[in-house]
Amino acid sequence: MRMLWRKAMSPLSFEVELTKSKTGLHTIKKALVVLGRGNMRLISSPEKQGRGTYKVGIAGLVTINLEPGEYAVHVVLTKNPKNKVRGRFKVYDHEGHEVLEVKYEKLKIRRVFGDPKYSWIIDKTIDVLGLANYIRRKNYTTGLLHK
Repeated sequence: MRMLWRKAMSPLSFEVELTKSKTGLHTIKKALVVLGRGNMRLISSPEKQGRGTYKVGIAGLVTINLEPGEYAVHVVLTKNPKNKVRGRFKVYDHEGHEVLEVKYEKLKIRRVFGDPKYSWIIDKTIDVLGLANYIRRKNYTTGLLHK
């Protein structure tokens, strides 16, 4: 009889943060979106407290285990004093490999590296975060296939 063994997954740790400067001019948000078969969840509060980039707000670490077929998207968004928002979206598979990275700048999404077949994950993440109205253009054809 042939048996299929499920490989034990090591836990993945991600920084989660929502902090701003004392003056309120600088803000950073780091969140984690986990996409699986039919379910999506947004993790924005830390399990283990840590130190953030700025003084006001909460920051820390989140540890998760991904099942086969699940993907984690680590989102980092920063806002400067001119209210310009920039960021990065990094997609990880259940083995912990980074399969796609895109950057967000000037209302545009552009692939930095990775396989464009995972672009549907970025589209779902944008919907979960409520950024659909703040994106004018998406370009998944640029960038490198491998880092």
